[in-house]
Amino acid sequence: MAFAKDLPVNNSGKSILQQHESEEKRGERLLPNVLEKFAAEDPDYVLGMNAVYDDSAPTPVTFTKVTVSQIDNGVNYMAYWFKPVIAENNVAPGETITFYGLQDFRYLILEIACMKIGHPLLIARPVNALVNTVNLMKTTNSRLLFFSGKYGSQQQDYERLLPGTKMIEIPSMEEMTRSPTKKYPYTKTWEEANRETVLIIHTSGSTGNPKPIPLNHLYLRRVDKECDLPPVEGRMCATIDIIMPGTSVYIGTNFYHLSGLGFVFCALFRRYTIVFGPVDQLPTGKIAFDMIRSMKFNGLLMVPSLLDWVFADHGEELKEHLGSLEHVHWLGAPLGQATGDWVINNLPNVILWQIYGSTEAFVQPLLISARSHWNHIEFHPTVGPSLEPIDEEEGLYEVVIRHHPNSDLDWTRPVFDIFPNHTEWRMGDVLRRCRDPGFENCYKFEGRMDDIITLSTSGKVNPLHIEAAFQTHPLLRACLVFGEGREYCGMLVEPKDYNIERETLVDSIWGALEKVNESVPATARMRREMIVVSVKERLFPRSSKGAPVRKLCFKLYEEEIRGCYGGL
Repeated sequence: MAFAKDLPVNNSGKSILQQHESEEKRGERLLPNVLEKFAAEDPDYVLGMNAVYDDSAPTPVTFTKVTVSQIDNGVNYMAYWFKPVIAENNVAPGETITFYGLQDFRYLILEIACMKIGHPLLIARPVNALVNTVNLMKTTNSRLLFFSGKYGSQQQDYERLLPGTKMIEIPSMEEMTRSPTKKYPYTKTWEEANRETVLIIHTSGSTGNPKPIPLNHLYLRRVDKECDLPPVEGRMCATIDIIMPGTSVYIGTNFYHLSGLGFVFCALFRRYTIVFGPVDQLPTGKIAFDMIRSMKFNGLLMVPSLLDWVFADHGEELKEHLGSLEHVHWLGAPLGQATGDWVINNLPNVILWQIYGSTEAFVQPLLISARSHWNHIEFHPTVGPSLEPIDEEEGLYEVVIRHHPNSDLDWTRPVFDIFPNHTEWRMGDVLRRCRDPGFENCYKFEGRMDDIITLSTSGKVNPLHIEAAFQTHPLLRACLVFGEGREYCGMLVEPKDYNIERETLVDSIWGALEKVNESVPATARMRREMIVVSVKERLFPRSSKGAPVRKLCFKLYEEEIRGCYGGL
């Protein structure tokens, strides 16, 4: 896939996927039926893979594969397996059950099996604090916790914190996919099923207890209906025209996160192959690097910290392995300038774009930005969100989602399918409008409404401007600016190598920080003594996307931060 011009173009009047798909009723296809149809038509198609990783081996990465028919077999097997287990434990019809475990395709099998048997599935994150999962189970009235892998050791803790809870280990992937079974009937129509809660995912909990988000088929149809977004003459829409049937995409997130869940379901609708990392390890830059060297991918989806490691730090080593690459996309935080520039300058036929959205609001429809403005987002002109002015002189806007004036396009606002009593949804994100001629519809992520630091002098500081300058610093894994309610700001940094001396690290930072100080308002300038270096015993708490959780990091280093202000 190559594009001669700066702006990717599709002039057909239809999305490329519309040109390939049959004219089924998109947006009214229930996932159990989609899987069955796919398995009947192309049973041996490899839907997914997991990496098997051994860093000490001559070939560190091999892959296990799962076909569509094996997934379908697993769904039917588990639907029958669940029924007596649920009956024995007196679980009422429609009662929520919970799952967490190893990062493999049993997530998909359980999700669709639970749709068939009529029990919503709460997808808990294995990285949660135990008390957070307990609170989620209380909120959703769930008493059965299914697991895979090592998590059975927590049985007594759950019983203590949530009396009546029972933990049950699910069968192995091999047992699910290879054991003979018959088809489990699923006869519901779209009209009968579309408002049923089928899955419950949850927010990260970075600002308090994680919140459960109930998903129904109306919400999930957003994946299927994306092909029906209005075409934009001379432009290409993000996702629609990029991920083609039969291609492969590396997913550098997790099965329990909306991005992982969404891409798995999308693969069923669009018939491409998704590849995840090892089942028992969280994604890292090194694992992604070795996977890319071991397989020809058409697409890569990663959080910025992984892309920084892969391209900004090791791109030259990977060049010979990137010949099949067509698109690279990221989500969760701004991408380092050096990383994006490397992709643009070294991979001329690769589309670079970001996914923008939230758990509640799903992915917002975007156009592919010009290569010259890769770090900006451009919303779809017909179905994009509203941009409410915060400071028009500065070009700052908040993203707000409201019902579409054309009810036929309201499916592009799935947040109202799960929260029907809302008339607007504030994303809490601040965007800055581009002032370059011809690019006035482009915006750059500026931060969160609650990220802005208000100093005791009433001055306001956007920490992202400063943090972005250090995103690809060779010695830093992360940095965070602090100073809320104080007279001036400081910076908390996490080194990549904890063996480096503090003063050596600070020396390496200081030159770059002096340059940053020259480009920011006086209220945001920092002094050398305001740099706090993290220690190995207290690693930065991170979200499922790999980004540091600002408030938790500051709490972890509260004493050191107070010390910068004389202990006050």
